[in-house]
Amino acid sequence: MIAVPLTLAILGIGVAGSILLARKPVASLFIALASLVAAGVLCCGAALRILLGAGSVEAVSARWPLPVGTATLALDGLSAWFLLVIGVVSTAVAVYSWDYFRAAVGREAVWAAAALMNVLVAAMVLTVCAGDVILFMVGWELMSLSAFLLVGFHHRDPRTRRGAWMYLIATHLGTALGVLPVFGAFAASSGSTSFAGFAGALDPSRTTLCTVVFFLGLLGFGTKAGIMPMHVWLPEAHPVAPSPVSALMSGVVIKTGIYGLLRLITWLPPLPRACALAVVAVAVVTGVMAILYALAQRQYKRMLAYSSVENIGIITLGIGLGMLGRATHEPTLAVLGFGGALLHVLNHALFKGLLFLSAGAVLHGTGVDNIERLGGMARRDPVNSILFAVGCVAICGLPPLNGFVGEFLIYSGLMRGAGLDSLPVATFALVGVAGLALIGGLALAGFSKLFGVMFLGEPRDAHVHLHATPPSMIAGMSILALGCVAVAIGATCFGAFLKAPLAAIPGERLDAQPYWESVSSPLVWISAMSLVAIVAASALIALRRWRKLPRPAPDRPVTWGCGFAAPTARMQYTGSSYLWKLAHSFRGLLTPHRHLARPERCFASPARLETQTQDAAVQKGYQPMFRAVAQGCERLWPLQHGRIQLYLMYIVSTLLIVFAVEAWHAPFSDGASDKATPGNPPRAPAAQGAQRGGDASR
Repeated sequence: MIAVPLTLAILGIGVAGSILLARKPVASLFIALASLVAAGVLCCGAALRILLGAGSVEAVSARWPLPVGTATLALDGLSAWFLLVIGVVSTAVAVYSWDYFRAAVGREAVWAAAALMNVLVAAMVLTVCAGDVILFMVGWELMSLSAFLLVGFHHRDPRTRRGAWMYLIATHLGTALGVLPVFGAFAASSGSTSFAGFAGALDPSRTTLCTVVFFLGLLGFGTKAGIMPMHVWLPEAHPVAPSPVSALMSGVVIKTGIYGLLRLITWLPPLPRACALAVVAVAVVTGVMAILYALAQRQYKRMLAYSSVENIGIITLGIGLGMLGRATHEPTLAVLGFGGALLHVLNHALFKGLLFLSAGAVLHGTGVDNIERLGGMARRDPVNSILFAVGCVAICGLPPLNGFVGEFLIYSGLMRGAGLDSLPVATFALVGVAGLALIGGLALAGFSKLFGVMFLGEPRDAHVHLHATPPSMIAGMSILALGCVAVAIGATCFGAFLKAPLAAIPGERLDAQPYWESVSSPLVWISAMSLVAIVAASALIALRRWRKLPRPAPDRPVTWGCGFAAPTARMQYTGSSYLWKLAHSFRGLLTPHRHLARPERCFASPARLETQTQDAAVQKGYQPMFRAVAQGCERLWPLQHGRIQLYLMYIVSTLLIVFAVEAWHAPFSDGASDKATPGNPPRAPAAQGAQRGGDASR
């Protein structure tokens, strides 16, 4: 267990060194990123030791100057899985950030960004390894504040400030309305703030209380994860953050919400079947609506942010399937559901981190965030285009990459759930299958648009220039791309890796190995056939280029082409035109707005098509609600009059009310403590006097 405290110490050294060397920004950046790499490698080592050890729990405790409990770090299988995700992504981001931030030395406070990235990773490690409520909340709040400062790094841009504040407000509302009540319920029931006493603290017969606590946790942790309709901060915060920060937030930060939800499930008894069906419904709505909104975006980082919400929907679908397995006492469903969700947590961290870093390389090289202005970058930056293509194939769930592996587990579980005798369970399982298939098809359409418009064809804007991606940025992206390939190649081995995190979930003994063997055989065959098809297609393309006929000589007569000389960039599909028909078919859900300028008269102006889609949760939900709250606050004008004497009167009145309530409760509590009970004998007066005398002498 020494690895986790050592990781926190190394990250602390990175923070201190970055601040102390602020006047030497290159050295400051190097110290901070080196600490981040070392911490990431340590996280991976500690996590793999637990995962390969089949779930042995390690813990370390220390006293601290707080009147509640002790500071406890605990590492079990579930914590180790998320610690592995943190280690892999933070290592790749640290390598990538060297050239990314070094280009901004002298123009921006890169030492502050590097220090805050160390703080953010330390806070996530603290969150997933905390063994008590206080330490968890310290990490949770430290993560929120450091992410807020990193999102607002380019604070001179109004969009950046809006995204940072939306993130901070959303995460604190989720904490106040969901996370704190959940911890309060468990602490009150167990009589302690230690997580060790939370499992079984709530009586299984109190079904209503357990259900309410679960949905409060879904609200609180789901806000951090981005479950709809609490997702509104992601499309605002991710596009404006620096690209390494976007990769950390999408790859790891939102997964801490999934960790909190899974940890809550380990404390609760098996919930009613209706809770699992509700989670499946929420997951399908989240995944489908998010990918539909992603299709309509013109900013590629905003599209990737909506895609993160879509993948959170897929992960939540797996969690709902696992809960359904617990409720119906079907260990197959539980293993495939929870196992698929955990595997997709790792997969999404790999390919979404890769996509955000690759998109950051495009933004770093062009300074353009609009899809419609890009094009033809595959010839100018072939390495980045290949890495981006790997991420697109993986995120679409296509074999033979890792996205297919996690989704295949969830598909298998849903199909087995559809074969159960219960009609509601079979119905919701089929709804999950249809929703997951629709999500996959829409993702394929969206990312074919994204890759085709950005990297293929001809440049659309002559003013957009691109420089080659620096070496360290390519190295950071390559780590995640190799991870995508490694998970797909070693898919048959993940049954052993999932045994430890599944062992943390009480109930039936969830051993992933036998169920994994039942689904790994077709998985291997599908991946192998896909790999053969890719190799064959690549060989045919190479053969075609090798045997390509020479072009006709310039003096050879050519058939007249009706005035057509060569294709131009204006003849290509734009992002809006590519998916307009698809977006229009879902107009009842998206309400897209189309702006079309047609060519008219003899000397026509250029035709132009633009589409714009507003988020319904913002337009029809949050904006009217906050507008009503603002109007209500404006009506309380007597409380906001600018008179300091009345403000002081409010404070004094509040203190008098608090003292009066405390004085009214004090006699009852004193009397109750003096009464003799079987477990609480009355105190002797002499002993009380001696105690008071001892206090006086001190």
